Amino acid sequence: MHTQPSTTRAGTRHVRTKCLAVLVAAGWVATAAAQSNSLFHRASPRPNHAPTTQPASGAREALLPAATVHPLATSDPQPPRNAVLLHASLIAVEAPKPRRIKVHDIVTVIVREEKRAKSDTDLKRDKKWDISAELKKWIRLTEDSKLVPQVFPAGNPAIALTYDDKYKGKGKVERKDSLVTRISAVVLDVKPNGTLVLQARKEIKIDEDRQRVTLTGICRAEDVSAQNTILSTQLADATIDIQHAGPARDAARRGWLAKLWDVIRPL
Repeated sequence: MHTQPSTTRAGTRHVRTKCLAVLVAAGWVATAAAQSNSLFHRASPRPNHAPTTQPASGAREALLPAATVHPLATSDPQPPRNAVLLHASLIAVEAPKPRRIKVHDIVTVIVREEKRAKSDTDLKRDKKWDISAELKKWIRLTEDSKLVPQVFPAGNPAIALTYDDKYKGKGKVERKDSLVTRISAVVLDVKPNGTLVLQARKEIKIDEDRQRVTLTGICRAEDVSAQNTILSTQLADATIDIQHAGPARDAARRGWLAKLWDVIRPL
């Protein structure tokens, strides 16, 4: 009668030990899975089971994944979704999906252009000519068409010329231009590699004065920030054209006589 309770207690301890071992093993597996499947890990590349025979051109395009055919798709795969980490962690967030910029979308261009030019010129010129000539012998025709030596009763004809030219010029030009503005551009085209073709136009009219700004350029889609902005220094093949018209422009513009004088420059 006294041996039966001890046997029951030993069996209960054995069952408890097994349950505890199972729970520890399950927790270790969950922790290992949560650590290995991080949100920041890249998905393992899938094996490419290419057919042994060479498919035709149309079939080859059909066999390619959609990511390689679509012109706006990126080659960088998205990180896998970790359900364990998202459920257990209080600070883990799912990676946001990358934004795809399409044709006719609006991108704000922040124009920050500075240009400095400095030129210093010093020119010195010195010319001197000395010309001296004398005619000692000459011929003449007589009345009977004969050639005889010419006699100069007033002396031999001579010429003497002295020319001295000195010029010294010095010029210095220093210019600094700065342009800071914001302008919204429209995406005209998206290239197969993902680059964007932008064009922007802006016209400001105050009374009779008018200012027209035109901007064109090419940029990468990755350079567009989360605020949908991009710097003008990140544009390739950029062209910024600013045209002014009105009374203020007419007052600062030179007349045609001043332009003609600069072209001729007689002195």
